[in-house]
Amino acid sequence: MTNKTDINRLGFLLTDVTRLFRQSFEREITRAGLEITPGEARTLARVSALQGARQSEIAEQLGIEPMTLCRYLDKLETAGLVVREGDPADRRAKRVITTDEAGPVLRAIRECSDRVTRKMQTGLNAQQCDTMRAALKIMRENVSRREADADMLEAV
Repeated sequence: MTNKTDINRLGFLLTDVTRLFRQSFEREITRAGLEITPGEARTLARVSALQGARQSEIAEQLGIEPMTLCRYLDKLETAGLVVREGDPADRRAKRVITTDEAGPVLRAIRECSDRVTRKMQTGLNAQQCDTMRAALKIMRENVSRREADADMLEAV
């Protein structure tokens, strides 16, 4: 038996592709001259996708600490790209939405992401891309559900 691990196992592939995508995306954002950091760009894109979500939900979705998110949101709010509003259901919570001024920046972020995605998908046909996207969505849901189930069990 060999002690060598196969780097083409699914976990390695997912980790490698994610890391490489992130590095390429960060370079694209920096080159685009948007006057926001790659972390702020990811945050703005996620806020746009989750319009009106609580800050805690956004931090969880991004996989970052709430204090890190708070710093990103402070800068985005100062730039006029997002606003925080009180949550009517919980006075302590804040919901975040994008402003109209965020539109051009979001379009530029999307263009950066699309360039990286096109580069990464070179050699794949449309059906392969659709199949991969569908499989990844199922995997994300499976892991999210298991994490939620584990959290519920720990709370009991």
